Amino acid sequence: MPLIVKVVTTLGVISVVTGCGNTTARETSDLATHASQGAEAYVCNFGYDDQPGSTITAVDLGTRRVDASVSIGSLPSAVAATPDGHLLVVTDQGDDNLAVVDTATDKVVAHIPTGVEPDAVAVSPDGKEAVVANVDDDTVTPIALTTLRAGHPVGAGARPDAVAIGGPGGRTALVADLEGDTVTPVDLDTMTTGVPIAVGAEPDAVAISPDGTTALVADFGSGTVTPIDLATMHAGAPVPVGPGPTGVAVTTSGPGSAPTAWVTTGLDLVPLNLTTFTVGTPVVVGHLAEAVAISGDGRTAWVAGQDATVTPVDLSTGTRGPSIYVGGRPAAIVIPPPRH
Repeated sequence: MPLIVKVVTTLGVISVVTGCGNTTARETSDLATHASQGAEAYVCNFGYDDQPGSTITAVDLGTRRVDASVSIGSLPSAVAATPDGHLLVVTDQGDDNLAVVDTATDKVVAHIPTGVEPDAVAVSPDGKEAVVANVDDDTVTPIALTTLRAGHPVGAGARPDAVAIGGPGGRTALVADLEGDTVTPVDLDTMTTGVPIAVGAEPDAVAISPDGTTALVADFGSGTVTPIDLATMHAGAPVPVGPGPTGVAVTTSGPGSAPTAWVTTGLDLVPLNLTTFTVGTPVVVGHLAEAVAISGDGRTAWVAGQDATVTPVDLSTGTRGPSIYVGGRPAAIVIPPPRH
C-alpha cells in the first residue's frame, strides 16, 4: 500500500515559533545561500509510526552532500515551496499541522493547524495560498500564506493523499482520493468541489504538465498514469508505467525533446512522453523510490528512496550517481526555485 501521511487542523489558530532547527550558524548561513540559489533539496524524514521522524534534511545539489537537518515536527510527510523560493510548507502528520519554514533563516516561523493527518500540500502559482489534503478526515484545508491562517476545510473524497494546483488561472486544486479512485477538483475562489473524476486504482500523486493543460495522476494500485484535461476536467486513457507509482515530476524536455513526466515505480524512474503518451526506457534507481523532484535546470532527477537515501539521476544519459544517506524513511522531496 502507498505511504499514508497524516495531520490534524483546528480552524484559524496558529502557533508562531521564534526559532527551530539543529543547524550551526555556519551551516545555517551556507544552507540559506544554497537555498537562495535554487541549489538545495529538502527531504521529509517521515520515519515510522513507532519511530516517527521529526526533521527535513537539506541536501546541497552541488556538492551532493547533506547540509543540515531542520527540526519540523512529528512525521513530516509532504513538502512544497512558494514560487519565489522564500517559504517551505511541510505537513506534520503526527502533530496535525502545517509547518512554515523561512528559507533565508532556516527557521520554522509558524505551525498552522490543519485537518486530521495532513498527507499532502501544494502551493498556488501566485504563492499566496497553500492547500493541504487531510487523509484521515477526508477534507482539504486552504491556508493563506500572507496571513498564515487556515480557512474552512472542505470535503474532498475518500482519503485524500495528494494534491496539485492548476487549471485556468491556477485556481483549481486537484485532489487525489486514494480510496475513491477519483480526483476531486476544488475551486479555490469559492472553495467548492466539482464532480469527482474517475482515474486508476489508488491515486497516490498528482503533477501538472509543463504547459499547464494537463494533470498527471499516478495510480498506485493499477500501475498507470491517468491524464486529466484541465479545460474539460475529463480523464484520458490511463498509461501503464509499471508497478506501484508513487511520485511524478515533469520537465519541459526529455527523451525525444518532448515534455516528459518522470514517474517513480518500484526501483525505477520511468519517462512518460507527454506528446505521445508513450513510455520510454526506465532508469534503474536501485532503491525503493518514493518521491522525485527535478533540478531547476531540468537536467537531474533527485529520487527519494524509502531506504533513507536520495539518488541523483542524470536525465540526459539515464545514469544514476552515488546515493546520499538522509535518514528517516523519506516521504517527499522538493527543490525550491532561486529566491527572488
